[in-house]
Amino acid sequence: MTSEESIEKFKNRVRELEQQVSELKYGENDLKLKLEEEAEKRRFYQLVADFTFGWELWFDPTGSIKYCSPSCFDLTGFTANQIISLGNISELLVYQSDRQKFNAFLEQSLNQTLVNQTLEFRMLTRTKQLRWCMLNVRGVYDKQGKYMGIRASVDDVTRLKRAMGQIHEMETAKELENRTRQRLQTELNVKDRELVSFLLQLSQKNELLSTVKNQLQLLESSGSAKNPKIVGQLIALLGKQEKSVDWSLIENELEKVHPGFLTRLYAKHPVISLKDKRLCGYMKLGLTSREIAGLLNITAKSVEIARIRLRKKLKLSTEIRLANYLSQL
Repeated sequence: MTSEESIEKFKNRVRELEQQVSELKYGENDLKLKLEEEAEKRRFYQLVADFTFGWELWFDPTGSIKYCSPSCFDLTGFTANQIISLGNISELLVYQSDRQKFNAFLEQSLNQTLVNQTLEFRMLTRTKQLRWCMLNVRGVYDKQGKYMGIRASVDDVTRLKRAMGQIHEMETAKELENRTRQRLQTELNVKDRELVSFLLQLSQKNELLSTVKNQLQLLESSGSAKNPKIVGQLIALLGKQEKSVDWSLIENELEKVHPGFLTRLYAKHPVISLKDKRLCGYMKLGLTSREIAGLLNITAKSVEIARIRLRKKLKLSTEIRLANYLSQL
């Protein structure tokens, strides 16, 4: 091959490469235009989705939230980022009684086995407002038919439900629940008063018996009794009449009036003794030192000393009253 032929061949090759470069540039420009068109479409659809009136969601096939429209804030009180980061809508928002059917509906939707693609459920918003919602779902597929998850729309139908009377029924049920709670509280208050009244009567009886017994003992020791034998018999009889309180009975009644009090007390202060628990129980019922003394067949001074020791065990500061602390426990 002559030099002229080589040069001509080289020139032809250069022209071919230039043609290829030109075609590549044209293809690149065409691709850029298509990408820009796709980006514009994406921005447009993003804008449309972000400003929908209802709450729009997209779940991938695993159930993870891939998209959440900002309108969720108006309905739930949570931002889109908060809902996406927390992930579990059922635990976050769905009313507890409806969670099972909500989770089953979502699972069937993701598995593409759902027949009815609409669900009504109740939601508790961030401010604990109860709302009725309508959930509609539809499968999402790309151009090749690949399953991409589900699209979900949530709409607030509370007003409609209220018009249909279902909200009124719930409010009636709640009112009935409140009345029942008030009735039970009244019964507890009555039991509290009855228990305190019983303990006061027993305390006063023991105090009276103790006073009479002490007077007779003084009479016996002074030697001025006309019939010492009868006096001794009376003292013995009075001693038998002095009754100590059956603590197990009081403990059961105290649990009815103030459920869990003794359990919370011991859990917080495991160092206290049985006598300390009894003292705390009587103070919880609002009894004075004198009344407690009558129940325990000891002096009021002994009760005061026991209260001082109890304060030390409970490690209460001087600013906190023992009675107030126990009443709030």
